[in-house]
Amino acid sequence: MIQLSACLIVKNEADLLPRCLESIRAFVDEIIVVDTGSTDNTVEMARNYGAQVHFFSWIEDFSAARNKSLSYVRGEWILYIDADEAIDTVNAAKIRQIINRKDITAVTVRQCIPQPVGNIATAFYSEYCRIFRFHPDIRFEGKIHEQILPAIERLGGRVLRTDIVFHHWAYAANGEKKRRRAERNLRYLLAELERVQDDPFLYFNLGLTYRELGQQDAAIRSFHHALDRDDGRIKRELIGLCHLNLAKIYLESGNGTKAAHHSQMYAAFDPTNPLSAYMLATLAVANEQFNKAIFYLETAIRIAKGGAFFHPSVELNLAQIFLELGSCHSAVGDLVRAEQDFARAIEYNSSIALPYLLRGNCRFMLGDKAGAKEMFGRALTIDSSLRDAKDGLALCSSHE
Repeated sequence: MIQLSACLIVKNEADLLPRCLESIRAFVDEIIVVDTGSTDNTVEMARNYGAQVHFFSWIEDFSAARNKSLSYVRGEWILYIDADEAIDTVNAAKIRQIINRKDITAVTVRQCIPQPVGNIATAFYSEYCRIFRFHPDIRFEGKIHEQILPAIERLGGRVLRTDIVFHHWAYAANGEKKRRRAERNLRYLLAELERVQDDPFLYFNLGLTYRELGQQDAAIRSFHHALDRDDGRIKRELIGLCHLNLAKIYLESGNGTKAAHHSQMYAAFDPTNPLSAYMLATLAVANEQFNKAIFYLETAIRIAKGGAFFHPSVELNLAQIFLELGSCHSAVGDLVRAEQDFARAIEYNSSIALPYLLRGNCRFMLGDKAGAKEMFGRALTIDSSLRDAKDGLALCSSHE
């Protein structure tokens, strides 16, 4: 019995496809790969993993290619996935369990996109409908950034939100591939807007594309067009993300007033995203409003840790957050809290020297010379060239 069919559309994905197929072949009943014109060994890779490979002449329409893959399905349920995604065994088990339910038509999952080292956000999560029952009237719509939910909703199907995670490896693509993809998306989006005018969903994606291409003024205009054309049908999450992206752009350009406005607007749309609070904290620090910054940083930490009834839509670098929180407590003279914050930063990442150095400074100011000496020594163990730690040790010795 074929219960679960995995569907992919691919083109020149030989580098990423094996990881994807390896992650799904043990729990799906069939794999259908539609190739849209690969010139590398993508097709051979797919066949090596037992996939049925079919071919589709590219017509600049993602939905058409997706729907072609659906035409080969023999399973009761469909899982659609991309070559740069993978599903671990824990989430695979959740999928197998949930498709035994008789009362649902579709399932949403959380796509996790890890971020490069050094970002304050270590991963972003977005919710998508990726698993649905086979039905002849459930088909993808939109030439780009295709959607399946509209068809499901027209049928009155019940969509279950879940905590199932797909891991997406977008950062694995090199800069040139990302640029070419963004330029392609820009061309498709502009063509779609000529056909379907005033669509806020298209303007939202246009803003993301302009941002990826470094065209910030065009991105601002596109996000504002999406907000101006919001008729309530686009997901609230996406309207919120328009505000978040505008806040980021204005923050980067030094327009604190507009950055604060859009950060506050975003917080109202998505209380599970800690980035709005973090940006408000950043603005407060820039204005030397350290108590306000402390409030927002503590809010960001609380959201980032999640709770029993929600999962945060962003994972934060909590080591960096506690480092900044400690610096704010130090700025207002609360050295005890500052030292505690630096200790928490070390708990999250013990491999960087700065929190040891700052913790040593706090201990020295609190009169704990032996404790300060220990922290300065640990900082130097990690980074022997750290001048401030050497000076701290010398100062401790001079007070003995």
